[in-house]
Amino acid sequence: MEHRPVRRASGAHHAGSLSYTLRHIAERIVSAWERHRAERELESMPYDLRKDIGFRSKNTR
Repeated sequence: MEHRPVRRASGAHHAGSLSYTLRHIAERIVSAWERHRAERELESMPYDLRKDIGFRSKNTR
C-alpha cells in the first residue's frame, strides 16, 4: 500500500488555526490505523496465498 499526502491549495486554510491542526492530526491517525489494519489482515493470510498475490518471502541469510 502506498500513502500519498493530500495537497491542498495554499490559502485554503489557516495554517495556524486550531481546527485545521486538529483535523490534520485526526486524518493522520485514521490513515495510520487503516494502514495498520490492512497490514494485519495481509499478515494473517497463509504464506502460500500471500506468495500467490505477489508478496516476497523474507530474506533469510
